[in-house]
This record gives sequence, structure tokens and C-alpha cells, in this order.
Amino acid sequence: MGEENRSLLEEEIKAEIKRLGSLESGSQEHTTAVDSLTKLYKLKLEEDKNTYERLDKIENREIDQESKTAQMAESVKDRYFRFGMAAAELVLPLMFYGVWMRRGFKFEQDGTFTSQTFRGLFSRFRPTKK
Repeated sequence: MGEENRSLLEEEIKAEIKRLGSLESGSQEHTTAVDSLTKLYKLKLEEDKNTYERLDKIENREIDQESKTAQMAESVKDRYFRFGMAAAELVLPLMFYGVWMRRGFKFEQDGTFTSQTFRGLFSRFRPTKK
């Protein structure tokens, strides 16, 4: 029901109340006016209830939409974090192996692996799972 119809209904209820004051109690017209007023007021209450339900549904949709947006933002953050961790798991060991291999080769410039330290590390330089 539109705002214009709502104001018309309220005006009609006010008019019935005023008319009810001028009628004699217990008469047929008074009973009919009371019944008419009761029906109009029930209609107004029903319309108010429908309006509140509609507004509540709109509000719930907005809340759900905000919740979904927040969940999506959180999943994007989680995805980036997991991607960063996977990249770090790959890059950090390779950097470690590269630094120690370079130091070992610099130490062993003559081409033979004579030091016990570098010979022990050399078997672990390949990034494979054991």
C-alpha cells in the first residue's frame, strides 16, 4: 500500500471516530459504524505489519550482502596468504642452497671437495623431500 493510500485510510479512520461520537449508543447505525471502524483499523494494522516485514526483509538482505562481501574479502586475503607461504617455501630453501653452494665453491676453488663441512652439506643441497 502506498503512502497516499495509507494517509487516506488514516483519514477515513479519523472520520469514522468523529462520526461515532455523534451517533446514539446502542443504535443500529452505531453498531454498523463500530464494525466499520473495527475493519478499517484491522486493515491499517495489517498494512503496518506488512510494511514492517518488508522493511525487515530488506534490512536482512543488506546484512546478508555485507556478510557475503566480508567473507569474500577474507577468502581473498587467505588465498594471498597461502600463495605467499607457498612461494616462501620454495624460494627460501633455494636461496639458502645458493648462498651455501657459492660459499662452498669459493672455498673449494681448486675443484676438489676436500673439506668435511662442504662435502657433508653438498649431499643436502638439492631441494628434494626425503
